Amino acid sequence: MLFTVFFAPTLQAQFPPDSLPPDSLVPRDTVDQTKRYLDAQAENNIRLPTLPRLGGDGPRPAMSRLVFERDSLDWINAETLADLIQRVPGVYLWRGGWVGRPEYPDYQGRGATSVEYYLDGLPYVALGVDSTGVDPSLFALSFLSRVEIERWPGLLRVYLYTRRHDRRATASRIGVASGDKKIARFQGALEERLKNGLGFVVAMDYLNAPTASGKSSGYANLQAWIQGSWVPSPRFGVEYQLIRTKPQRNPFIVGSGGGVDTTIGGSYNASRSDALFRAYYARRSDGLGPRVDLLYGRSGWNGEGIKDQSNQGGVVLSFRTPTFTLGGSAFNRSRFTPFDFRAQGGWAPTEFFTASAEAGYLKHDSGRRSTWIGARGSLKLPLSFEVGAAIRKGSILTTPSLWVDSAQNITDAQLLAGWQRPWAAVEFGLSRTDAFRPQSYQPFLAVPGLQPFGRINWYTVQWRLSPLKWLSFDGWYSNPINGAPDGIPPTHSISNATIRSKFWRTFPSGTFDFKLQGTMEGWSPGVIGRDSTGAAIPLPGATFFRIQLAIQLQSFILYWDRTNAQASKKAYVPGFRMPNFASTFGVRWEFRN
Repeated sequence: MLFTVFFAPTLQAQFPPDSLPPDSLVPRDTVDQTKRYLDAQAENNIRLPTLPRLGGDGPRPAMSRLVFERDSLDWINAETLADLIQRVPGVYLWRGGWVGRPEYPDYQGRGATSVEYYLDGLPYVALGVDSTGVDPSLFALSFLSRVEIERWPGLLRVYLYTRRHDRRATASRIGVASGDKKIARFQGALEERLKNGLGFVVAMDYLNAPTASGKSSGYANLQAWIQGSWVPSPRFGVEYQLIRTKPQRNPFIVGSGGGVDTTIGGSYNASRSDALFRAYYARRSDGLGPRVDLLYGRSGWNGEGIKDQSNQGGVVLSFRTPTFTLGGSAFNRSRFTPFDFRAQGGWAPTEFFTASAEAGYLKHDSGRRSTWIGARGSLKLPLSFEVGAAIRKGSILTTPSLWVDSAQNITDAQLLAGWQRPWAAVEFGLSRTDAFRPQSYQPFLAVPGLQPFGRINWYTVQWRLSPLKWLSFDGWYSNPINGAPDGIPPTHSISNATIRSKFWRTFPSGTFDFKLQGTMEGWSPGVIGRDSTGAAIPLPGATFFRIQLAIQLQSFILYWDRTNAQASKKAYVPGFRMPNFASTFGVRWEFRN
């Protein structure tokens, strides 16, 4: 006690509080971290205008399209765009093995031309080694914010929309994935918007998938995306973007016995670039009224001794009210289709009825033409029932790049009936597609042809059942009633069982999300195509299982995906075997400021 009382005043006199000089090498922290955090949060809540989406505008009848927003793209069991397209009843994927191999959809037997692709409203044309079809596995899902799949009998239109950063706060994303066979994927992006409307995006997506089946089947692809925009108001804006891909696909080689190897899958080492310039003007800032869009696109391919380039430019006019839309477009292209004129409209006078129509006239090289009209509508009935119908009629040239191809007359029709409640839904479909000459898929060398077929009636069922909030079942079934064309199995089904919960009692803030999903896909024996002599190539019946696990904590997502979970020795295309228990796992993380 005495010791303490005696020395305490002395110490205080010699070293008064805060009297020591600070270390000149360590400056004081003068940054207010709390203020910085609050400022960042405020910027994250400031929304800025972006370019409106182009294509698929206006009222659309019920059951006519599937829409996947960014949240869905992160959570659905989809490694590639082809996995999304397979959500449509009647789609069979020509999987050329595991991740990185070709994944061409075949919709109702129409082959390589059964799906059309549009990137930010501009047609995505086939170039290079395959000038008949587009391989959707080459698209980077990390670049996209929305995917719309428009259904017509015998035809799918896939609208791809790149990300649109609409916040004042800077955004960035990273993604890292790995898996069996030393597969690796790296993703990164940086997005910035200024108050004056200027903005930019820089992003990359790299995938390296070494050989997983066969003696050779490796794949690598580096994709880069840059975008610059100026959108000072919702009424006016300009944008330029460039997507460059550099795919390198090794030949798919299998042993055929006797020490002889056979190449059944094509290869290439090339680069493709797609540039788009767009300017738009709208009279009103709420999305209604007249609007004009000017577009110019340039696509190029360089590789395997092929230098291919296609330029296209045009104008899109549209007028929209809350219940009505009308639009038209005119494009000129440097190759295969010099003139492309289209018109479309939609009308929803009440919440119970919606109708839309379209017409097209395309002039191709060598005096060939495509002309068609299409119409569809839907009607809501009591007790949560709804019905719909669609018809498409015309003369269609499916492959303008092939000089020997000629137009085909088609009359395709579809009837749909659905019932939907929060805990259950079901949709029945009956389609009739006309006779058709399908185009084969270039990468599958062992299946050089598909046989023409006559009129076919199709029966489809799509369903969903949610007995509990955290448990759901869904799937679809497709069956051609009178015969089956080449390229797809006669009967085909996909079923999903999903457990998803936010564990509200443990995480009341809602920042946590959990998903476990099992998928079963099966089909009956059929014919995949024709060999060089015209003989049928059998497609054995098969069943595949897939498991996906995903955990989300705010903007951090951890996922694990296993395909061919039962080690089946079958294949989607004979010879292109899927590896046993093939797994990928990774993380994705999005930041603001």
